[in-house]
Amino acid sequence: MIYYILLIQFLFTLVVLFLLWQSIRYSHRLWQLKKFKSMPFPKSYESILQNILQYKILSPLHKVKLHLLIMIFIDEKEFVGAKMTINEEIKVIIAFYASLMRLGFKVGEKDDVSTVIVYPKHFIVNETHSNGGIYHNENTVLEGQSANGTVVVSWQDIKYNIAQKKKENVIIHEFAHELDFEDGFADGTPVLEGSNYRRWSEVFSKAFDTLREQRDKGKSSERIALLGTYALKNEAEFFAVCSERFFETPKAFKEYFPDIYQELKRFYRLDTEALFKDVSEP
Repeated sequence: MIYYILLIQFLFTLVVLFLLWQSIRYSHRLWQLKKFKSMPFPKSYESILQNILQYKILSPLHKVKLHLLIMIFIDEKEFVGAKMTINEEIKVIIAFYASLMRLGFKVGEKDDVSTVIVYPKHFIVNETHSNGGIYHNENTVLEGQSANGTVVVSWQDIKYNIAQKKKENVIIHEFAHELDFEDGFADGTPVLEGSNYRRWSEVFSKAFDTLREQRDKGKSSERIALLGTYALKNEAEFFAVCSERFFETPKAFKEYFPDIYQELKRFYRLDTEALFKDVSEP
C-alpha cells in the first residue's frame, strides 16, 4: 500500500514539475516575443539578405514575421564552426532559410533544433552498414546531416546553391529532416496537425513507389530529373527533397507533383508558388 502511495506522489510531482516547466517556457516565449518585437531589424542583416531574391520579393507583412523569426533563431541557437569561424553572414543566411520554412507556423512552433554546426566545405563521416548480417564501415562525403536537434551543413554548398540559383538547398533539406523527426521517426511523415495521415501516405507513397519503379527499370522522366535520384533513397529523403523543391522551384514542383504540392502547402501552411511567383526558376 505504501508503495502505491509513494508511486502516486512521485507521478504527481512529475506532473507538477512538467506543468511548471511549461509555464516557465511559455513565460519566456512571451518575454522573448515582446523583446524582439520592440527591436528594429538590424541593418546589417537586411544588407546580407538583399543578396537573396526570395527575401527581396516577400511582402512587407511577411517580412515583419520573418524578421522576428530570424532574430529569435539567431538568439536561441548555438552556432558552432567546425574548422572555421562563424560570422554574421553565416548566421543570417541559415536563419533566413530555416525561418522561411516556418513562416506559416506560429512563432516557436516546430522549433526543436538547438545547435547548428557549420563546416567550410563537404565533410566526411564514418557510417556502419549491414548487408546480409555482415557489418562494414565506410566513409561518406556529405553536404549536410541532422539528428536529435542538431543540424550540420556545409557553407561551401550553401553559397553555391544561392549563387547558382540551384533547385537544391542543403539548409531546407536538413531542417526538413528535423521536422520529419518531430515524432521520433525519420520516415517521411512529419506530425500533421490538421492534415490527413491517410491522404498524405497515399500521395507520397504513390509518387515514391512509381518513381523508384521507373528508376529500377532504367527509365528517365522529367519528374525524376526534377527531384534527382537521391530523393528515391528512402521516404525520409523523398520528403526532404520535396521540401527543397517546394521552396526553391514551386512552379515546376506543382506542375509535376500537384498532389504532393497540395500536401506540403497544407503542412507548411504556405503557397510558395504564389509567394515566389516573380522568381525565375532554374
